[in-house]
Amino acid sequence: MCYQLVELYSACRCLYYQHAIDRCAAYGRPGHSIQNRTILVGYACHAHSSSHSTKGSRHYR
Repeated sequence: MCYQLVELYSACRCLYYQHAIDRCAAYGRPGHSIQNRTILVGYACHAHSSSHSTKGSRHYR
């Protein structure tokens, strides 16, 4: 089965990074699907973090 890993900020769920699809031998065949996997990273993106808070300024990778 093919997988695609997506990293989201844990507080706001905004996209942090979307990885390329990890393809299996059945990739591209009719009826084959891609399994999405999500991991939560950091706290909040720049747009959703408070300018007075230090939680949102840290980015983990």
